[in-house]
Amino acid sequence: MKKILTAVLTLSCATAIFAGGIDNKSNLSTGYLRNPSRATETKRPEAVLYNIGGTSFMEDGLAFTIGNQFIFKEYTNKLNSTEYKENKTVLFFPDVEAVYKKDRWAAFGGFGVFAGGGSLDYKDGTAATFLALYGATSSPAIAKNHSLEAYSATMGEILGFSYNITENISFAAAGRFLHASSNMKLTAPGIASFNGRDSIEYEASGYGFGGIFGVNAKDLIPGLTLSIQYQTITKLKIEFDTVKGKMASAFGVTEGNKYKNDLPAVLTLGAGYSLFDSLDLSLSCNYYFNKQATMQNPLGGSDLEYNDSWEIALGCDWQINGQIGVSAGAMYTKQGAKSDVNNAFSPVLDSIVTGCGIEYRFAKQVMATAAYMHCFYNSKDYEYFNNTIELGKNIDMFSIGITVKPF
Repeated sequence: MKKILTAVLTLSCATAIFAGGIDNKSNLSTGYLRNPSRATETKRPEAVLYNIGGTSFMEDGLAFTIGNQFIFKEYTNKLNSTEYKENKTVLFFPDVEAVYKKDRWAAFGGFGVFAGGGSLDYKDGTAATFLALYGATSSPAIAKNHSLEAYSATMGEILGFSYNITENISFAAAGRFLHASSNMKLTAPGIASFNGRDSIEYEASGYGFGGIFGVNAKDLIPGLTLSIQYQTITKLKIEFDTVKGKMASAFGVTEGNKYKNDLPAVLTLGAGYSLFDSLDLSLSCNYYFNKQATMQNPLGGSDLEYNDSWEIALGCDWQINGQIGVSAGAMYTKQGAKSDVNNAFSPVLDSIVTGCGIEYRFAKQVMATAAYMHCFYNSKDYEYFNNTIELGKNIDMFSIGITVKPF
């Protein structure tokens, strides 16, 4: 029975929709879908999420953005000839950013989904839970007759400032408060006799705080922008708030128990060049320090030892005229998963993404944006209890947003 809980409880930290690192999100704003190279952003409030040092190079006044992403996903995990699928659409994935700029300084704040971010609904279960149930009961009928539902999201708020030390160089600092929540329900009629009910369920939550520091250099060479930003590790201890099912308590998973699920530190480097004041080209690189973070299996607290991850993105933003702007970009992500360290429920896979979008200015103070991104994933074999599970993933994302500059 312990295998069931090992497989299932890992979900509390493993329902990332689109992750740059193992769990860190990179699709934090609607603008990211237009062009995933955002590290040299200095014109839009989304700099709060990607280049905090760029906020003090924005135009004077107040500007804020509100956006939402719609995520259409399909996760697959295949065992022998049986394929298990999950395709629940995410309709609410919000972000909010606001910047007030005055002379050489800027104050800013933001809200977003920084890890996790969605629900999973495996109506026929997964390869991992099938193997666990079959190993525990030796009954194919019991193992096949189960379902799995899970939700996980780590949302947070950013508050900080940026100051132009010179005409061309800024320094910025911010704090980020994260609040994580998750729930899970495994339903299998065959476990009722020894579990006291036909399901294992839990709800869990946790909190953490980290820092963000950035430096932005603009026009040291006319048209050139350089940036560096560092997000500190955010220590997260997740506590089981409610647990249902005798099997859970039998293995030490009880209300009040905690496990670690840190969000790794991230180093971001950016370089951009503006041509003719209307075309911005950019290069962005992210490095995720997964090895420094402690990510544990909720059952027993054993460490999940991922390698570090990295990604590189290229993109352009073209302001066609005073009303219309278009963007496009692409990114490659190399994940830190191993053959025996991955997740059958929410696969961690290398990927190439492409995005494009449009901005339309209705008035001097109001601009709308819409974007589309497709993610191409490389399938990967995952060794799970001496069985090979083939993991696959497909994601399409749409976004809409509006930016307002009242003054």
